[in-house]
Amino acid sequence: MTKKHVPDLELCQEFDRLCKEKNITIPETEFYWCFYNVGGWILHHVNQSYDKNVTERIPAPLVSEQGEWLWNIFEEHNWDLLYKAYGEVFNFKGTQRIGELGIINLMKRPNMGIKMLNYLIAEGIITKL
Repeated sequence: MTKKHVPDLELCQEFDRLCKEKNITIPETEFYWCFYNVGGWILHHVNQSYDKNVTERIPAPLVSEQGEWLWNIFEEHNWDLLYKAYGEVFNFKGTQRIGELGIINLMKRPNMGIKMLNYLIAEGIITKL
């Protein structure tokens, strides 16, 4: 697994902050960004041991984990919510709709999913993952 499968650190930090502000429990993720006093931010697998130099740990959800969360959200609500989130995050205001498969294929980009989750949480549209 490489960094290309998880969102950028800044987006993960925003996700973590928003979830804490809105009292949303983040499901266990396979990867975490860990801050070391010496060395800065490093991506770690959940099964790796952490030493005393780790001072902060934030979730770095894989694109597949984000996809599961988003799928559950949109099944619970409806697909219009997905289009709204996509449109707001990526300034897609056209009347032409992207089909379900197109949206799902776009989820191969981890930053896309976390941006959509951040938007939905910040706007209070979703209250749980």
